[in-house]
Amino acid sequence: MKLLILEDSKALAKIIAMKISRSLELDVDIARSLEEAKQFTEKNHYLIALIDLYLPDAEGDEVVDYFVEKGIPSIVMTASIDKELQKNISKKNIIDYVLKDRTESLDYMIAIVNRVLKNKRHTVLIVDDSQVYRTQIKKTLTTQLINTITAKDGEEALEIMNSNYDVTLLITDYHMPKVDGLELTIALRKKYKKDRFPIIGTSTDEESSIRFLKYGVNDFIQKPFFKEELSTRVNNTLDALENVQKLHDFANTDFLTQVSNRKHFYYDMGIYYEKAVKENTTFALAMIDIDFFKNVNDTYGHDVGDDVIKLLAKTIKENIKGQDIVARFGGEEFCVVLKDIPAQAAEKFFEMLREKVAAMHITVDEERQISFTISIGVVTDYHDSLEEMVIESDKHLYQAKNNGRNRVCSQEKCALA
Repeated sequence: MKLLILEDSKALAKIIAMKISRSLELDVDIARSLEEAKQFTEKNHYLIALIDLYLPDAEGDEVVDYFVEKGIPSIVMTASIDKELQKNISKKNIIDYVLKDRTESLDYMIAIVNRVLKNKRHTVLIVDDSQVYRTQIKKTLTTQLINTITAKDGEEALEIMNSNYDVTLLITDYHMPKVDGLELTIALRKKYKKDRFPIIGTSTDEESSIRFLKYGVNDFIQKPFFKEELSTRVNNTLDALENVQKLHDFANTDFLTQVSNRKHFYYDMGIYYEKAVKENTTFALAMIDIDFFKNVNDTYGHDVGDDVIKLLAKTIKENIKGQDIVARFGGEEFCVVLKDIPAQAAEKFFEMLREKVAAMHITVDEERQISFTISIGVVTDYHDSLEEMVIESDKHLYQAKNNGRNRVCSQEKCALA
């Protein structure tokens, strides 16, 4: 991904480029004039541009309009701004503007670039019976590189939410036909928590904000609103959402392998187990353990041991389907659930996994490579509870260990390696 800096101050441009390259790992080009910037944009595709308003060969509208016409999302940099200039810039289809009046401005600018880059992962559903407002909001968010979907009322919005669209944030007006914004919010809050699915309410009526906030929106914007206010509130909301997600991931993810931890496994799998039993869906649960792992740590050190654990986790993740579950239960032990799979196919999969692991190597240094094997215990019957399935698969795992390791054991058989 490439970013263009258009700044006539060589020293400032160099500082900005260095900070962006270090912080965001972007390829950066520097132009000192509008003409030079035009030459760059003819040859390269830029995801974002940082543009100074006053250049040796152009200034103001001419600079901004060129990048708007080229469709390059831009952040305007200026040494000073008055109300008239601020009003004029705000009307332009740009990401934001930054005053170059203090060192903190650079940090703010980098934060904006980082936010916009992350926005590409998000989709916002805009719900409003006014086509004018739907278009205005969509245009503003698209400039922030946010994906958007629109709905003309709450009823259509609920249909979209029940479909396969991966919506991150919802912006809804209050007064709409069929299902209004408050009814929509109440309906969604029965399914989605505030910290996992944010909603921003809008209305021309100040009193609507109180009802909205009482019944579950995360924020409120009164119409008519400035484009700058809308983009700032949306970006702040996405920041908060991502921070909550980080905390959630930290609490539920094993630090070393980045798979689920034991606690989250029982929560996630507990929901699926009840549904599978109710619907008579077949699935397989397996306990996996690295053979002679203590010898690896004692002989090569814990860093190599960690590499072995990470390689096993990576191999499991690369071979299971997206719906399946893998969790590190502790040490060198993992639990894997294959969803919606017959018993015979599950045993075949784990035998394939065992063979694949046995064929891999870990490089210790320039002269040494080591290999390792795994033992696997598989259960495909429901049993009386999820906990009993884990206990039973653990018994089969130790059966595999006692029979010589590097094999898959289940209720039906214990395959020889």
